[in-house]
Amino acid sequence: MVEPPASEGEISPNTVPLTAFVSFPSPYTQSLIVKALISCLSSISISLLPPDDEDPPRLQWADYDLISFDKPHASPSTHLISSYIYRKALIRKHQLHLTITEYLAKCDHRGVKSVLKDGGVPKGWVVDLQFADELDELLMDDLYELAEGMQSNEEKSDAEKSWYILKPGFADRAQGIRMFSSEYELRAIFESFEPPSSDEEDEDDDDEEAGAEKGDEEDVEAFERRLVEKTAKMGVEDEEEGGTGVMTSQLRHFVIQQEYMPRPMLFDIHQSEATSETPSKGRKFHLRAYVLLTGDYTLHLSRTLLALFSSDAYTHPTSSTAYDDDALRPHLTNTCLQTDELGQTIPDEELVKLFWELEGLDALALGADGEYGSEGKVGKEWLKSTFEKVGEVVAESVRAGVECGSFGLQLMPNAFEIFGVDLLLSFPPTLSSDPADNQLPIPTVTLLEFNASPDFVQSGDRLKPLLADMFKGVVHLAIAPFFGIHTRTPADDEERETRNAGDVMGWRKIGEGQVRGPSG
Repeated sequence: MVEPPASEGEISPNTVPLTAFVSFPSPYTQSLIVKALISCLSSISISLLPPDDEDPPRLQWADYDLISFDKPHASPSTHLISSYIYRKALIRKHQLHLTITEYLAKCDHRGVKSVLKDGGVPKGWVVDLQFADELDELLMDDLYELAEGMQSNEEKSDAEKSWYILKPGFADRAQGIRMFSSEYELRAIFESFEPPSSDEEDEDDDDEEAGAEKGDEEDVEAFERRLVEKTAKMGVEDEEEGGTGVMTSQLRHFVIQQEYMPRPMLFDIHQSEATSETPSKGRKFHLRAYVLLTGDYTLHLSRTLLALFSSDAYTHPTSSTAYDDDALRPHLTNTCLQTDELGQTIPDEELVKLFWELEGLDALALGADGEYGSEGKVGKEWLKSTFEKVGEVVAESVRAGVECGSFGLQLMPNAFEIFGVDLLLSFPPTLSSDPADNQLPIPTVTLLEFNASPDFVQSGDRLKPLLADMFKGVVHLAIAPFFGIHTRTPADDEERETRNAGDVMGWRKIGEGQVRGPSG
């Protein structure tokens, strides 16, 4: 039994101590949750051991695979869990794409405007295949628009081409993400995801000789061999080394983004060190938003909004981007992939910034000439407006899941969950042509994906105190109300609420709704 001394700002206890099971693989996350519960609850009993399925603790705040669901499902008024049982409509890339596509079709039919319509989500296709030779039929049928787009690229330079991005629906940590601009690049990508057979290895030398006799096809075959060699090094055969390869037959579902964002917003995180001899170099980044979904349902967005940067300066995609891991790095912002020029992992603190720390930096765009130009400087009002737009995109994405997710998203009154939502900022299609106008436009905010059990450790020690407050907010918003425990807001948090109207311990309410029952 843990019984910390009561003080102002704590949650007054029930007559019966709350029992809780807490368990996460990451010690970083585990310690944050345990400290939040102990500091906020005057009387709580915490177990780190897997619960008895027939009689689990009343609160289970644990990794999805460790939660006992039977009792909470049977007793929704007494048992609270930290994950919804069904939420694949949000966390699986292909299902999220299909869900939002259906939602936008309904919006069009109703004549309702949607923030997801123009740039809020990438346009594209869902692909279901096990082997590369199934691609021919798909390109003639479901992917005919993609085939036409790739064909139109044939006479264009790399800078003029439309680029597409391929993402496995079930993978994470950047596994299987690839970029392409032509059919033979796409075909070679899928072929590289197939495990090599012994016959293929024996015939490597013969294939190389035959390729030299095929005239115009030689370049394509050489490209395909390079791609297979590259992905073999970082993929299936070297899984223990943390490669990004996948096996198509095991995943099957892929999302092809209709067009890789051509105008991402860039920042030089070392702008203060830039000189005339070493000018600013923009890096691509994505936002990691922490979103709290409670019951059925209320939605909150945390002000602990992160900007996760690539380790390499951004460049225009080229034909090598499709098969060269190094050429892909400027376009991937996953912290698990960032290394320095020697291949050593870069400390997360160097590439992870608070969104609010962008104030004062120049938002850079990469021109056709390869030079970085400023489109304006980040100010407080820009940060505030962009944060609000992030909330709108996230809120409507969840609404799409609720309305069109079918069995892929089933909300429960006795569940809550923290999602890590990734979003990309890009410049709007039209920018001011007046050089004197240095007003930074509000960016296009594009949803990339929802992540269950997000990797909080990427925030590092520097931002850990902010995450500690964020988890305390979860206790106040999701746990205390469910168990009828009364809360009091500390004086310092009252001051924060005055500055940030509508915030509760750093959480901004961005949406709510009610799932229709069987008779609804």
